[in-house]
Amino acid sequence: MRRLVLLRHAKSSWDDLSQSDHARPLNLRGQRAARQLGDVFRALSLVPDRVLCSTATRTRETWDLLAEGLGAGVPGARYFKDLYLADPDRLLAVVKQEGEAAETLLVIGHNDGLHEFALGLVSEATDLVLRDKLSLKFPTAALAVFECPVESWQQVVWHHNRLTHLRYPRDEGEETGA
Repeated sequence: MRRLVLLRHAKSSWDDLSQSDHARPLNLRGQRAARQLGDVFRALSLVPDRVLCSTATRTRETWDLLAEGLGAGVPGARYFKDLYLADPDRLLAVVKQEGEAAETLLVIGHNDGLHEFALGLVSEATDLVLRDKLSLKFPTAALAVFECPVESWQQVVWHHNRLTHLRYPRDEGEETGA
C-alpha cells in the first residue's frame, strides 16, 4: 500500500499584475496557511519520502514553509516544469515516472488539473461524505490523501484509490478523515 498526498499551493498574490502567472508568490494569507500545513501533516503522520513540486513560485514557497513546519528529516523537493498547470493525465504520468520507492509521495500543484486528478483517482470504496466534498471544490492549500493499493507507483490507475483524508484551510476543528 502506498500513500499519495495531493496539495494545492496556498493562496497567491495578485498585487503585481506585471508578474507572470508562474512567478506569482504567496500572499500573507497563503504564507500563514502553508505554515499551518506543517501541523496538519504532523497530526496525520504525513512525512513524505519524496516530494514532487511544480516549478511555479507559489508552489515552491508552499513547500518551503510546509517543510519548515515538518522540521529535520524531510526530503528536498524535486521540481518539475511538467507539473505547472498539468492536466490529470500528465500528473499521473509524473507520479508513475518519479514516485520511485517512496511509500508516501507528495505532489504539489495547481488547479484545475490537480482537482480533476484527485477526482479521477478516487474509488467507490471512499466514504461518500469525502467523495461529495471533493467533488465540490479543491481550494488553495487543500490537501487530499489517498491509499493506493499498489506495490509500485507504475501500477497506480484511475478510480482504485481510497481517499482517506481531505482537508481544506477553513476546516479548523472539522473531521478530515474516515
